[in-house]
Amino acid sequence: MTKSLKAILTTSMLLIVLISAGCSDSSDSTSHVTITKKSMYYEVNIDYSSGDRYSIGREYGTKVLSKVPSYEAGVDAYLQASSSNVQENYEVFIQRALEISKNIQSQYMDEIEGFASVLSGGTVNKMGDGKLSRDEYLFANFIPSVCNPTACSATAVFGSRSATGQTILGRNTDWSVSTGPPTVSSNSNTNVENTNAENTNALIYSKTGKKQVLFFGTLGAMGTIVVMNSDGIFVAGLHSLTGSAYSAVGKRSVLLDIREAIETSSTVDEVGAFLGDPSRLYAYHNNIFIADKNTAKVLENDYERNRALRVVDSELNPGVTWGISDAIACVNGFVLKGNYDNFTKNKGNTVRWASFETLLIQEGDTVDIDRVRTIMSNHEGFIYNQGTVQSMAYSYAENRLELWLGTFVDDPQYETISIPFLEDQ
Repeated sequence: MTKSLKAILTTSMLLIVLISAGCSDSSDSTSHVTITKKSMYYEVNIDYSSGDRYSIGREYGTKVLSKVPSYEAGVDAYLQASSSNVQENYEVFIQRALEISKNIQSQYMDEIEGFASVLSGGTVNKMGDGKLSRDEYLFANFIPSVCNPTACSATAVFGSRSATGQTILGRNTDWSVSTGPPTVSSNSNTNVENTNAENTNALIYSKTGKKQVLFFGTLGAMGTIVVMNSDGIFVAGLHSLTGSAYSAVGKRSVLLDIREAIETSSTVDEVGAFLGDPSRLYAYHNNIFIADKNTAKVLENDYERNRALRVVDSELNPGVTWGISDAIACVNGFVLKGNYDNFTKNKGNTVRWASFETLLIQEGDTVDIDRVRTIMSNHEGFIYNQGTVQSMAYSYAENRLELWLGTFVDDPQYETISIPFLEDQ
């Protein structure tokens, strides 16, 4: 072989290698989803700035199944527990989820369909088979709108009561003690043994154009009950049951509406107006806790009476008092004057409300994040309780998040996190 031919072949092979490497790099650059396992949760990053939502959903589903091979079996057992292992309940909940799906935003429905396309259950809805069908995946995404009212609580100090002068907030997510969310020990108190469940707690960072969002949730959940965006708006949902008859007809997913609100709004009042819009109806009445660096408010969504933002000095129903300036609290009841009273006769509400008031007063004239974290982990006043699966405190001025995820332990160990997209604010 001549030297010139050898040179040509060598050059050709080099070009092939470079082109191949270039193709590989190009393939990686089109990836929209990354999932990294941390000690207490998975960190998920999803970029919606380009690409179609169906493909992004499909990529997300593929990577979740790769990271957690038992994902389907774990969520399937969770749905079985949520149905109390009763076939009739399971079928009713599936129908409710299908009804609610009629009112889902198209972009989110595309993501759901994409994720569902890689699940092994296909179109077969069978409780307890260890697989997830497309309809079961809908059921899993719409749980708080279908069958499983959460509890939860929140508080905040701001202005002169905050040690930093900016808002310091606390939030606990309390799930049904009979099921919990679909995480590693979510079914420990049920008669359905979920041996396939793994920790699927997730901090999900998403990007849509210039807006960045942090969802506190679980792998595969497209909506959210607790969330924060790059404008510094914090939103958390709480059920506020009135005893009204259940109907899914014409109802929306509150988790996906919270997501749309946080992705499109830049102020507390914008979120309140969006989620308080009379055209947006949900299967369960709710409170929405909304905060920024300067204040915190509560949207009381009493559909039959008044959908309005409660602020620190709002007039309250008879028998309800709140004697603390520059602070607010929220439990699972309405307290605004004229709204349905599901508060005063509900011990779970009155005890936690009184605990917030007492503990905040005990802290004196100013409260820092360590004190807020202590309040959120308080056992005696049932703020932190057997159903708590997520507890946090956040200081805007310090960009300091104290976060605990799991199932009840006497001494929850919080992890300190800074939110990347709020570093320079």
